[in-house]
Amino acid sequence: MRILPVALAAVIVLAGCQQPVKRLNAPTHGESENVSDLRTNYEHMVDNALLADMSVSEVHFLPHRATLSALGEERLCRLAAILELYGGTVRLSLTTTNEELIAARTAAVQRFLEHAGIAVTSTTVRPELPGGPGLRAEDAVVILKAAAPISATQSGTRGDNAAPAK
Repeated sequence: MRILPVALAAVIVLAGCQQPVKRLNAPTHGESENVSDLRTNYEHMVDNALLADMSVSEVHFLPHRATLSALGEERLCRLAAILELYGGTVRLSLTTTNEELIAARTAAVQRFLEHAGIAVTSTTVRPELPGGPGLRAEDAVVILKAAAPISATQSGTRGDNAAPAK
């Protein structure tokens, strides 16, 4: 009976001696010493997604301010690297209607990019939906009609298990 507690203690001690698992991402605001070999593959995927999106939104700023949050600074660092390689436009996707705040946030993004060495023009940062101007209403209607399920009257069935009416 004394063997069980000793064995359990040995298992706990040995389990605590395991090497930490490698990370696919860096810990918040820093680098990890224990980086996974797969990380480089995922970095390319994230950069491809950023290249398609190229947006900065409300979450990248402190609430009700034109100050970038830590997340916003990290996002703009990656976007600056992408802009340097490929060019493009950073889309400012803001839900606020306060024109002064929109202008101040636009200026904050432009200043950050200039500080990162990007030549900012009037088209480098502009208010727009992420990923482009969006889908035309006519195209959305066509897609919705094509995706609509067939109704019970169109398919010839009633859609329930009731007996047919006589």
